[in-house]
Amino acid sequence: MITRVAKFKDKMRETSVLDMRANQARTFFLKSESYCSLDLPPYFDFGTIIKAINKKFNDAPPALRPEKSRGANYIIYSNKDGRFAWRPFQLIHPVIYVDLVRRITEPNAWAKIKERFKKFGRDEKIRCLSIPQESRTKQKDQAAQIYHWWQGIEQKSIELALDFNYMYHADISDCYASIYTHSVAWAVHGKKKAKDKRRDKSMIGNVIDKRLQSMQDGQTNGIPQGSVLMDMIAELILGYADLKVSKCLEKEKITDFIILRYRDDYRIFVNDSQAGETILKVLTEVLIGLGLRLNASKTTNALPIIEAAIKDDKRAWLRSRQRDKNLQKHLLLIHAHGIDYPNAGSLIVALDEFHKRMRTRKKVQNPVQLISIAIDIGYASPRCFPVCAAIVSKLLSMLSTKGEKLDTLGRIRRRLAQLPNSGHLEAWLQRISYPFDATIPYTGKLCKLVAGDQVDLWDNQWISDVNLRKAVDSSSIGKPPFFVPGAMLVPAPVQG
Repeated sequence: MITRVAKFKDKMRETSVLDMRANQARTFFLKSESYCSLDLPPYFDFGTIIKAINKKFNDAPPALRPEKSRGANYIIYSNKDGRFAWRPFQLIHPVIYVDLVRRITEPNAWAKIKERFKKFGRDEKIRCLSIPQESRTKQKDQAAQIYHWWQGIEQKSIELALDFNYMYHADISDCYASIYTHSVAWAVHGKKKAKDKRRDKSMIGNVIDKRLQSMQDGQTNGIPQGSVLMDMIAELILGYADLKVSKCLEKEKITDFIILRYRDDYRIFVNDSQAGETILKVLTEVLIGLGLRLNASKTTNALPIIEAAIKDDKRAWLRSRQRDKNLQKHLLLIHAHGIDYPNAGSLIVALDEFHKRMRTRKKVQNPVQLISIAIDIGYASPRCFPVCAAIVSKLLSMLSTKGEKLDTLGRIRRRLAQLPNSGHLEAWLQRISYPFDATIPYTGKLCKLVAGDQVDLWDNQWISDVNLRKAVDSSSIGKPPFFVPGAMLVPAPVQG
């Protein structure tokens, strides 16, 4: 499996957003794929609405008062564990989003941001590998980002076993929900200057802070999750933390270490376990000063590097039997892995392999049983549901009659209705059912758009410019697609 992934990754090429000029960065952030990084069915396209709003800004920049908005963003809940854990992803109000992108990518503002990131990265011992990447090939930007993680984190971790004895692992608890919006200005301008000039509207850090608050009813805790722009803003705060950690470790005279950071996930490499404990202590103190904290349950002690470099689920899958000639036995092997490691990256990879195996099949034995297994995997591991949906869609097309297809769809819907907070899952369930019966009703607003209903995703009452308000046309987002029943869904790229 590693060989297959490596061959795929060798073909990848990507460009860091920090290597872009201001106008290039603006184009990048205004892409539909950057606006919404949540894995939705591909017919959801936000490009038209983003372009229409940006054109209005080009024609005549409107006077905005986004602080008057209430509940500006549309929230999609994604179930995390098949029970009661959930994560809110937000579709930022597109007018606020476009406005913020344009402000950040003004030439002077963008130059300031790039200058700060250059300072954040001055210590070569603390390496950030999660700056947003744009694909330079036909692959999606998400695939370029996955490549960056694989090469910069997993593969580099394995290499560092030549230089270090131990690896510590830590990550931040509820990172996006915990970010203090004022800390953006601290990161961009320095804490003292930001506090002294907190009302200075010419400072880009203050502009970002105010826009973040306006997205969330004036709250100063938390930033929306679900867009590349918010990933970039998170990187500002986390890069600032890297700088402070570097200065503290310099004072502690700790020099024999490497830290690899991928957003809120840290891998710390040392030869002396005491140095590792000190680094964790310093990291904890720096993060507390920014209103963040490490997740105690995911912070590890000193571990052998090769063993720790590969995630537990992936090592278990590499050691296990991964395939069987019989399709049902093959899927049951994946199901068993999912029981041990729900929502794991290796589980998605395994399902993707099974999905590819199905492509040339026109008929299989016991398709309903295979559907049942795939749905059970997706139920227990909602993160995997997009690829489970691809498998189920193909299997449904193999059922003999329309009545059997609709009956099986009904059984699937009743099974999945037991999941709470499943707006994301509902969008994929509609993708499965639409080719067979486009009239099946769904409650989520995104699904209603696909069904052709008139739905407003966002509150637009705060927008005084009539033409700008008209540009926020939700109907352009989820145009009903022309499906071929049984056509394979194409899930997002997966991590090896």
